[in-house]
Amino acid sequence: MRIKAKDPALIALTGEFLKVYLPSVRSRDGDTIDSYRHSINLYLRFLQYTYGTTIMTVRSCDFSQENIVAFMSWLRNSRGNVATTVNHRLSDIRGFCRYLMKKGAVSPSDFEEIREISDVIDDRDEDFTWLSTEDVKAVIEEVKRNRESIRDRFLLSILYESGARINEVLSLKLKDLKPAGKGEADIHFFGKGNKHRVTPMSKEIWKQYGKYCEGYHPDKEPEALLFYTYRNGRKNKMSRDNVSRILADCEKAIRKKCPELLHLHSHLFRRSRAMHLYQAGVPLPTVSEWLGHSNIETTRFYAKVTAEMKRDALHKLSESDKSVFKDDVAFKYAGDEEMIKRLCGLK
Repeated sequence: MRIKAKDPALIALTGEFLKVYLPSVRSRDGDTIDSYRHSINLYLRFLQYTYGTTIMTVRSCDFSQENIVAFMSWLRNSRGNVATTVNHRLSDIRGFCRYLMKKGAVSPSDFEEIREISDVIDDRDEDFTWLSTEDVKAVIEEVKRNRESIRDRFLLSILYESGARINEVLSLKLKDLKPAGKGEADIHFFGKGNKHRVTPMSKEIWKQYGKYCEGYHPDKEPEALLFYTYRNGRKNKMSRDNVSRILADCEKAIRKKCPELLHLHSHLFRRSRAMHLYQAGVPLPTVSEWLGHSNIETTRFYAKVTAEMKRDALHKLSESDKSVFKDDVAFKYAGDEEMIKRLCGLK
């Protein structure tokens, strides 16, 4: 006898949300959709663990303020998730419930109760930190000892100089890097919502690209993923875990000489690039465009002014001693707002 779902409409709406609404209507990328899928699966796991509810017995009414608050507590206490992770899951579940409300599966009053759920306060004592240009140089220099040194150096160089999100870098194809004249290059990124932006790169990056392709892309197939790993004899998109392992190896080696080095993670390179541009005198709106932020308020988080930055504001960073790459395009034109806007496609 075939077992029927208690709420078949909910099952159908879940599929529509993940397979149609997010990718086609909202133009969300694969990572965002995976995040929603993971959050919904975690919520279903919580319901099963707490109430014995399964995918066949779950109902729309199970998405309630009381259950979601309990879910957040379960994430913290049973799974050991930090506040940022819990809040991320809350945001995903809230987004799904908004969709259910639009489709009439959740009432407006019930959704309003869900919307009122507050984020978990992050009580960790975590300062806003970034790497100095010297630290970035040291990390990039350290990968010379790696077995895949040419690849790893190129990867970290792009990660820093572009200031791009890790998934944007790992999603690059060969066709996305194009010469721009005078030995420099442009990288075409497709970020959140598939928004396109062009980021100018230095001569150093273009040189590394040529050397990298000699060993990793001798045929220079335009549609090939720029960074890949082999799995079961086939090329696959490099994962974030691969990048984390590269950085962990660098951190371990550098800490022997420099114990005060910050914990290395991919987002630290993006944050550091933003701070270096800001310190160099690049206008905040341009930094925002460079990073691909949809709202300049997000960028203001990167522009917290410290006493050191106030002192450094008296003189701009020079390309000779305060940039990671001597011909860094952004630093080269740091004082020329019109040129920076043109490079970023704003003119």
